[in-house]
Amino acid sequence: MMSIDDDIYERDAQGNRVLVGLTFAETEEFFQLDATIADPGTFPSLSADEWRSPDERRWLELFRKHQAALPPFSGSKKPRR
Repeated sequence: MMSIDDDIYERDAQGNRVLVGLTFAETEEFFQLDATIADPGTFPSLSADEWRSPDERRWLELFRKHQAALPPFSGSKKPRR
């Protein structure tokens, strides 16, 4: 059974549950990075140049890709597993 945030997930061609707009590998990478950067909570609105580590920049890149693929007004927040 999926969580209440099901609108931010979809199934890929192989049947894997992935974040909308991301591949299975990118979804896995996103959650690994999320854990690595130690529960960032809500990031302030910073430009990509202001992020310090490569992990943070990659997390932001994947997050933005996911957000761009979501339908308008989906009401989704930061993805959770």
